[in-house]
Amino acid sequence: MKNSLIRSTGYWVPSNVISNDELVASYNAWATRFNTDHAGAIAAGKAEEVPLSSSEFIRNASGIERRHVYEKTGILDIDHMTPRIPPRGIDEVSTQAEFALKSVRIALDKAGYDGSDIDGVIVASSAQQRNFPAVACEIQEAIGSTGFSFDMTMACASALYGLHMANGMIKSGQARRILICSPELMTCINVHSRREVHFIFGDASAAMIVEADDGRPGGWDVIGSHAENKWSSALRSDYGFINIAERTVDPEFAPHLDQDGHRVFKDVVGFAPQVARRMMESIELSPSDVRRTWLHQANIRMVDMIAKRILERDRTEDNAPAILHEYGNTSSSSVVMNFEMHSDDMAIGETGVMCAFGAGYGVGAAAVRKRA
Repeated sequence: MKNSLIRSTGYWVPSNVISNDELVASYNAWATRFNTDHAGAIAAGKAEEVPLSSSEFIRNASGIERRHVYEKTGILDIDHMTPRIPPRGIDEVSTQAEFALKSVRIALDKAGYDGSDIDGVIVASSAQQRNFPAVACEIQEAIGSTGFSFDMTMACASALYGLHMANGMIKSGQARRILICSPELMTCINVHSRREVHFIFGDASAAMIVEADDGRPGGWDVIGSHAENKWSSALRSDYGFINIAERTVDPEFAPHLDQDGHRVFKDVVGFAPQVARRMMESIELSPSDVRRTWLHQANIRMVDMIAKRILERDRTEDNAPAILHEYGNTSSSSVVMNFEMHSDDMAIGETGVMCAFGAGYGVGAAAVRKRA
């Protein structure tokens, strides 16, 4: 059995930033116009008035102050409220693959590798730009890698599901070095005209290189990993290839994208720490042995409570750092970004726990120890 380790990570975020104030101004302009245009139907009880938003509401609900986005003008345009991304020809690199490569090349450079050193590529993200061929296969071609490649999705837990799979493949000898990339263009998925979710997401790309231990110094030993699911549709996106067929029956059909926020909060705050603690118990790792936990950045109250239940102590910016205020929820890339931003100060031999949680519900956890 080979031991696996994280050799390097990389992340990239767009330079475009939308503040809460900008987002609220756009959303409220749209909501006011909708309420005015449908005033008669609202008065008659045939339509619901759209509530207004505020920067204070967003901060209190999530801890988010701004988010980095791939394309800004389309999101803030109340006639569109979605990013403007031109289609590309089949001979051009796809938008999502290009986005992924920005973090992939950073991780490769940090490790001192080129694509030929990689024998497996996993794109682990909340959604892929197309059904086939795999975006992972396109990335594999772009970097000059050979071996296997595939796409997988487990919403905000995707990156750690990818790490769990890579860990198992390396330990069993099926692979030597695997690239996991999480190109999360979440503003393309979001509904910016829905108050409950219009502020949540930002865009970011993250990557990890996981490899068999060959004695080279540095990196982080993966001393444990685990993934676990519990069915729920409380956080759900129905966008997919069947939508075209559904609209042949109902041309007005709109795929569902929404969440029951209170239910998701209650369910995930209970479930995610249990998965992390089961993983810790399996390797005899006690909370007092954990120097730091890097959590998916869903919302600050979830981060507070989940950190406390994993660590058995109150969250601080040292033992469970948060990056929500700057980047928003960047789905599965957030836990990798958080790890890279807040791991250099840890001492050799110190241990940390990564934990990510998302729709499904799916929870992934991994324990890592800094190597000499």
